[in-house]
Amino acid sequence: MAKIIFIGTGAFASALASVLSYNNHKIVMWGINDEEIIDINKGFNKKYFQEKEFNNTKNIRATNDLESALKNIDYLVLAVPSNAFEVVIPKINKVLKNRKINVLNVAKGIDSKTKKFYSDALKQYFGSNLNNLATLVGPSFAVEVFNSKLTMVNVVGEKKSYISKVASLFENEYFKAFISDDVYGAQLFASLKNVYAIGMGILRALTNDKNPEAALLTLALNEIRNIKKALYKDIKVVNPIDYSFAAIGDTFLTCTSEKSRNFTFGLKIKNLGIEKALESNKTTIEGYRNALIFKELLMKIDYNAPFLDSILEILFKNKEPNLLLDFIEKIKIT
Repeated sequence: MAKIIFIGTGAFASALASVLSYNNHKIVMWGINDEEIIDINKGFNKKYFQEKEFNNTKNIRATNDLESALKNIDYLVLAVPSNAFEVVIPKINKVLKNRKINVLNVAKGIDSKTKKFYSDALKQYFGSNLNNLATLVGPSFAVEVFNSKLTMVNVVGEKKSYISKVASLFENEYFKAFISDDVYGAQLFASLKNVYAIGMGILRALTNDKNPEAALLTLALNEIRNIKKALYKDIKVVNPIDYSFAAIGDTFLTCTSEKSRNFTFGLKIKNLGIEKALESNKTTIEGYRNALIFKELLMKIDYNAPFLDSILEILFKNKEPNLLLDFIEKIKIT
């Protein structure tokens, strides 16, 4: 039995906390929303899951007192929005002083401040307070995880012994975690699939036919693999992520479901135009933010990704969404 702190009280934090509570670990959830904290201490998180209770509610408590929450913990799950990292992590470090901590990150994508994947950015943010770091990635809508639906994900990191321990914390009959050392590959898929999901949303607004959807989803996966090869050809890994849950699984889920913010953003772009689509979104669209970063990054490497280029042209060069598929003629048969 481990003692685990969640930094964050949102939907995904609550869903994962429920999995760990089901496995009889002791959970402390730290947050700043008093209403959510009160609800969690009653056994549910009404904001996201109405009055459906957590698994084993006796194992979960919530607080806004960071110092007490960090006492005698074995693991820290970082589950706040990534734009809060530079505010929250210094507070954690201040409480920890010289203590080192084992971290599991569940944020996906690239840190907008450092322009680094979170595996590198978090090393910078935590500094000497970081003991071990792993990242959980894969197809996992929070509502389905909370409702104990079968979910399979990857836990990625550099240290096999640590990621194996983290994976074992979550393991039960409905939640499966598989380890991989392909840290950059997993994060690349996690970032780029959000950009492609925007394109797939545009496609769905153009046509509901399944042949083109399957074709473009396949192209998206191939392009991400091509970009991975171009960016990380010198990095050797034992367990490549390319055909696992963080790659195929998460890309499929994010690129085909209206539960995906990025996919629905693509629908809005076709129906409303890019400016109104941006105005209508109150939450961060990771794919749009990541696209800005990748637009700069990809200019520095030799890559072949006509589908991605078409999406970027719609987002940043005023290309009409109706012309999404004009890149098809550029695809080479080899």
